[in-house]
Amino acid sequence: MKEKTEKLRTPLFTISKRTDFSFKRGLLIRAIMISASLLVALIISLIIIKKPVGQILSALFRGAFLMPDKLLLDTCLLLGFGIAVVPAFRMKYWNMGANGQVLVSALSSVVLMFYLGEWGSRSGLNNVLLILLMFASSIISSVIWAVIPAIFKAKFGTNETLFTLMMNYIAIALVSYINFVMTKGTKESVGIVNSLHHTGWFPTLFGNDYMFSIVIIVLMTLFVTFYMTKTKHGFEAIVCGDSIKTAKYVGMNTNKITIRTLILSGILTGIIGFLYASAINHTVTEATGGLGFTAVLLSWLSNFNPLVMALVCFFLAFLTNGTSKVSSQFRLGSNDLSNVIIGLIFFSILVSEFFIRYKIRFNKRIKRQEVSE
Repeated sequence: MKEKTEKLRTPLFTISKRTDFSFKRGLLIRAIMISASLLVALIISLIIIKKPVGQILSALFRGAFLMPDKLLLDTCLLLGFGIAVVPAFRMKYWNMGANGQVLVSALSSVVLMFYLGEWGSRSGLNNVLLILLMFASSIISSVIWAVIPAIFKAKFGTNETLFTLMMNYIAIALVSYINFVMTKGTKESVGIVNSLHHTGWFPTLFGNDYMFSIVIIVLMTLFVTFYMTKTKHGFEAIVCGDSIKTAKYVGMNTNKITIRTLILSGILTGIIGFLYASAINHTVTEATGGLGFTAVLLSWLSNFNPLVMALVCFFLAFLTNGTSKVSSQFRLGSNDLSNVIIGLIFFSILVSEFFIRYKIRFNKRIKRQEVSE
């Protein structure tokens, strides 16, 4: 008889979901990770720019607050995109098509501005009717773009992430083609539409071109917050997201809820597209609505909390505007430094979210003894 010793094959570590993590502790971890990433970003800036810390920070803050209305608008646009995908995301429907929905809605408004601009300039009433027509067309086109993947998801079980991503590329190609048609092949973009008589342009508020857009996005945020927390439709969407089987068991029509929720998401993105065309850019290009992917990440990392989302959006807009000023003042030649800093921030938030939601337990190697002849 001889004794043989073997090591059991056990994983080096095990990842499990946390169930008892306090809010204060999670907030502390986020603050530590973001502070660490900002410190790393400052060190990188010092190495690249080779200027005193005071000059870099001064340029950062001056650039961020040089145009307060633009800083507020950038914050609200990010927030608007994030709010638009919240209903679908709470339902665990991963709508990645906000960019495409905003593109087609802005495109429909710009087309009406371009071809009906002269008619709208004949009287104030015509202009009002044109704006209302633009608003309706933006909503309808965005809803169609949002509902097509939802119908395929509900009826055939297709992957909504891939479907909505493909819809984005179709929207980009459509914008390029329509711009080509409107300019008769002379330019890649139609440019600012109706720049002389401002037909189809949304009126200013308090003498500020962006204030109407800011107010509308704030109202959108309040509405979505109320919808998701205080209404039956919002509750049904959350139940479907938590457990589709439970929703079916209690008698909910999950297909109807999916399509209804995406109609709401399409309405919200349609409003943003209308604002781009009528109140912000007065044109449409392939880059219009390019905040969609960033806003999706912000929405998810904010755990779909509108207040937290607003703070994160302001922080990101502050960094974007501030680092752009740093790049121009110190003649870096591009916005690569801004992209690096924002990437560091996102990476730190992702890491902190992982450790907040999951825990890692390292396993010990276990030996066992076997007796054989």
